[in-house]
Amino acid sequence: MIYKVSFVVIGKAHPGAILNMDSPPRVGDYVQLGDERFEVVEVIELIPPRGDFAYLHATCRPVPED
Repeated sequence: MIYKVSFVVIGKAHPGAILNMDSPPRVGDYVQLGDERFEVVEVIELIPPRGDFAYLHATCRPVPED
């Protein structure tokens, strides 16, 4: 299954991204978008899976830099 995921970033001016993934993101996961790291805070199925594709929306927030 290929997961087409729309990532939207809250709390920061960032364009987000649309990525193809081999596994679905889960709340608490970290994702690298460009040079920045984000934490997934919400995942929603946009439409039911079709064939080998699933369509998801993930809301992320910036991870504070150390």
